[in-house]
Amino acid sequence: MRVAGVSVLVVGLLVGAALWLAASRRYDDAVSRLAPVPLGCTTTLEFERTGTYTFFVETRGSVDEIDGNCLTDDRSYDVDDEEAPRVSLSLLDDAGGSMDLDRADGPTYDRAGRRGEGVRTVDIDETGEYELTATASSDETEVLVRVGQDPASGVTALRVGGLVAALVGVAVGLVLLLVAGRRRPTPLPVTTAGPRWPAGDADRSAPVAPPTTNPPTAPPYTPRPASHGPFPAPGVPEEWRPQERPPGGWPGSGRPLPPPNPSP
Repeated sequence: MRVAGVSVLVVGLLVGAALWLAASRRYDDAVSRLAPVPLGCTTTLEFERTGTYTFFVETRGSVDEIDGNCLTDDRSYDVDDEEAPRVSLSLLDDAGGSMDLDRADGPTYDRAGRRGEGVRTVDIDETGEYELTATASSDETEVLVRVGQDPASGVTALRVGGLVAALVGVAVGLVLLLVAGRRRPTPLPVTTAGPRWPAGDADRSAPVAPPTTNPPTAPPYTPRPASHGPFPAPGVPEEWRPQERPPGGWPGSGRPLPPPNPSP
């Protein structure tokens, strides 16, 4: 039970840490996948999935060289939020129709060396190519527009799952350790020591019970005088009682017969 408690506790902490790290990695990957749109030109965007997309004004970050109608060099930028220009956006679908862009106050991101704030959102109902025109209210063109879904989407769920896994693992592990600490060891059954056989080359066979013998038989003897009469003890078997002398005396020399040999 102690091993199980430690195992559950460690596994809960590991799962919680793994989910938390996965949430951070998901956030960073989502920020890096945001599509760049330079200011002062029209950029073609291809939406492969439907849903709600956000337009971010990124004031700190970097961008690689972009070819096409919107030429830009590989550069880095860092502009204070107070000095960021006001950006105007216009989105056209593949048929040339204007899309409604809703004003937004967030979300924001500040991860992996990038900082941006959402200013507009749009609902894309059909996949395909769209044209986005981004212009600035001033000559400040260092900032960049990024397009994509909220980078924090799904991150909160992973972090909550990590916290729950860690808390459950710690709670269950501590309960198992407490229960294991209160359990008393089961006493072993007490066994009496049996007979010990002699060591060495001695005969290890079990001892044999002593041989049974027939009860001794009383030899016949000369009865007492008739005046006194035999007085057999009570409970004496018939064959043990004194026998009368046969006519003509005892066989042989007249002496009493020897007792019979006991049975082996």
